[in-house]
Amino acid sequence: MYILAIETTGPKGSAALIDERGEVFCKISAEEMNHLKDLMPMAQALLDEKGAAKSELAAVAASVGPGSFTGIRIGVASARAISQALSIPAVSVPTLDSFKTKCDGSAAVMVLFNARRGQVYGGIYDENGADILESGPYMLTDCFEALDRYLEAQRSELPCGMPQAMSIKVYGDGIDAYEKELAAFAADMAKKYGAVQVAFADKEERYQLASMTALCALEKFKAGEILPFAQLLPEYMRATEAEQKLKDGTLEKERAAKMARFKAR
Repeated sequence: MYILAIETTGPKGSAALIDERGEVFCKISAEEMNHLKDLMPMAQALLDEKGAAKSELAAVAASVGPGSFTGIRIGVASARAISQALSIPAVSVPTLDSFKTKCDGSAAVMVLFNARRGQVYGGIYDENGADILESGPYMLTDCFEALDRYLEAQRSELPCGMPQAMSIKVYGDGIDAYEKELAAFAADMAKKYGAVQVAFADKEERYQLASMTALCALEKFKAGEILPFAQLLPEYMRATEAEQKLKDGTLEKERAAKMARFKAR
């Protein structure tokens, strides 16, 4: 049994094959923003290399966004086509949530996708993958505030203050867009909490990959979280939609609601 996973929301497209044991095989496009050309050949190459037939695919998964608008459309449309053609279910994996696979028990994770004008699509997860700040649209400063409050709470709950060392690793293209702001925030946290290190993921692991989508998809598949192809939908925001939301205040309301839930905990 295999699940085919597709990731096209980031700079480079990728495809992955995962078996029921969680072993992942992944291929990444050699060129940026070349998703449409490389996606299906990569998927077929994975099947060929594993000696797997299409009939052994139990589901197809797509990273559904947020991310590149064109990339999201390509990935979702491709997954829907495969799901329909092979009569197998689809699995929807929110792109931000796929970074929870980076939570290995040693460091908290902050994911930031650039949404411009000081805005991000982001999420913060503890070392075990539980939400510190649920995935959603925020101002960059919201994410800084949430992480600061979390660290303060951690310090207050421990009799000796902060643990000997605590790491937070940052992922996503928000690093590229807000490098100066992030560096200043990291310095502030180190000064305030001492034993805290905020580190940027290396460029090789900074962005979303199909291997991450596959790991999330396997969990969802085992939990019965599957969809017919027609219900696999993108989670993107067009620029015109974002502008309209800014004008009528709904984007601010969504952001405010998420921050209110965080602060109420």
